[in-house]
Formats: sequence, structure tokens, C-alpha cells
Amino acid sequence: MRVVHVKMMVATVLLGSYLVASKLILREVPVFTATFFRLVSAAAVLAVVVWIKSPPTVRPGRRDSAVIFAQALLGVFLFSVFAMYGVKFTGAIEAGVILGMVPISISLVAVLFLRERLSRRRGCGIALAVVGAAGINALSAGGSGGGSNEALGALLLVCAVLCEAVFVTFGKLLSRPLPPTWLSLILSVVGALMFLGPALAETDVAALADVSWQTWALMVYTGVAINAVAVVLMYDSLDRVDATVVAAFTAFTPVSGAVLSVLLLDEKLHVYHLVGMALAAIGIYFVANEKGPRAPEEEPGPDGSDSRTSASDPAAFPPVESPAATGRGSSGGPG
Repeated sequence: MRVVHVKMMVATVLLGSYLVASKLILREVPVFTATFFRLVSAAAVLAVVVWIKSPPTVRPGRRDSAVIFAQALLGVFLFSVFAMYGVKFTGAIEAGVILGMVPISISLVAVLFLRERLSRRRGCGIALAVVGAAGINALSAGGSGGGSNEALGALLLVCAVLCEAVFVTFGKLLSRPLPPTWLSLILSVVGALMFLGPALAETDVAALADVSWQTWALMVYTGVAINAVAVVLMYDSLDRVDATVVAAFTAFTPVSGAVLSVLLLDEKLHVYHLVGMALAAIGIYFVANEKGPRAPEEEPGPDGSDSRTSASDPAAFPPVESPAATGRGSSGGPG
């Protein structure tokens, strides 16, 4: 397994903790407020990193700014709203249906819009990973009894899946790539500004003093671990592998989420959880060990960006807009 695969594995484990942490946070803090503080925490950490490494010389043009805004709106703002309200109305393991379906949506977006090719081996790997992840969630949800709130939660989770697919794949549409930390900083700042108004409207500022330190720590954790570390790792991986490969690895996210749900939320681990985890692991192995041309892993350039091309498939870009030598570390969970 290559270094890029390890990065994606770490990212998916961190993303798996997002729903569990959100379930705990929402016991004391409402959705918009919790997400605002999460994004502010991420922006603060990323700003320090960017300042230490020095800001890149590349500035997004009008087209790239539109792509970044679409990512912020769909992958940060709407994904967070859909995912957090979804997990509020369902269980943490059941809410993993978001990440269990993400590989399908990412692959469809990558094939339809980025013109990536889906090989038979890779397709089988994605299918196994999805079956394992979806099986965990379907059987878990089947034993919960259901209800109108859970139906609403499931609908919100499906919406979050679509938003995550855009977040994961649309970074490859950037014609002038940005380093992953810089791009993640922009998305975190824009996302925080989007959440500021709703957070002020729903929050009693005086009540924040009663929030436990554990919940504050979780909000900071989700900001740093999810929006900073996990997103940067996932964006960086997109420079080295196809989006369909990233799709297979995201299927491991509900597996890690299920384990954390058992450890932190006292939910029960059943046999079908173990079978689903095994299928997801086999699927990831198939994709990670597929033989074929690989993008070279080069050292970062002097401005902190990568020196390789940003797209794993040159056909994904019009010739006049395809970056020549600069690289991007630019995807959905769950933002």
C-alpha cells in the first residue's frame, strides 16, 4: 500500500469520527452554532500553517472562485446542515449511510463530469466496499423500529451524500491549482461566514457559558481533525489517484464510525457489522493494489504547492485550462 493510500485511510478514519462527535456535540449545542465554531477552529489552525509556509503566489481566477464557492456552499455549508440534522434524527451508526453511499455518488460524478474511466477491478472493489458499508447501515436501521423523524433523517443524509460527492470531485475542476492547506483555509473561512448569521439567530450567547469543556473540545477536534487534517489529506490524495479510488476509501468511513459508536456511544456491535467491515476492507485492497500507470510523487515546490500536474486524467480538463506544471492538493463526507 502506497503512502497516498495510508493518507486516505487516516482521512477516512478521522471522517468516521465526525458523526459520532456530532451526536455528542448536539446534546448541548445547536447545529449552526456547533458548525460555526468547528469551522472557526479549522480556519485558525490552517491560517497558522499557511502563515508558517508562506501564502502561495497562485490566486484563483473568476472561474476557480466559482468552483471554490460551489464547494463551500455544497460541501461545507449544506453538507454540514444535512449531515448534522440527519445524525440528530437517527443513530450514529445508522447515519453512516451518508458515507456508505458516498463512493457511488463520487464515482458517478467522476465518470460523468471528470471523464475518468472505471476499470472492472476498481468497479468490483468499489462495489464490495459499498455493499459492506451499506449492509452495516441497512441492518442497523432495520432493527431500530423507524419513524417519521428517521425517515426525515434518512432524506437529509441522502442530500448530504450528493453534497459530499461535489465537494470531493469538484476540486479537480480548478484550472489554477492551490496547495491543500490554502484551499482548505479558504473553504473554512467562507463556510464560517455562511454559518455566522444562522448561528447568531439560533444561539443564546449567555447559554454558551454552560456548555461543558468536553463539548468545546469536541468542536475544536472536529474543526482541526476533519476540516484541517482530513480534508487536506483527501485533497492531496486527489492529485495522485483518480477520484474513483478515493471513492472506495471513503467506504471505510462508516466502518470506523461504527467502531467509535460502540466505544463512545455504547452502541452494540453485531456480526453484520464485522462482515460489512471485512467486505469494505477487501474492496479497498482491490482498488489500492490495482496495477496501472501511477502519478509521480514529487517534492513540493518553493511556494508550498506540488510540482506535479493536478489532474490524474488530462482528459478531464479542456486543453487551454489544463495546468502545466503546478500541482494542487485540492472532496464528503462527511464537510
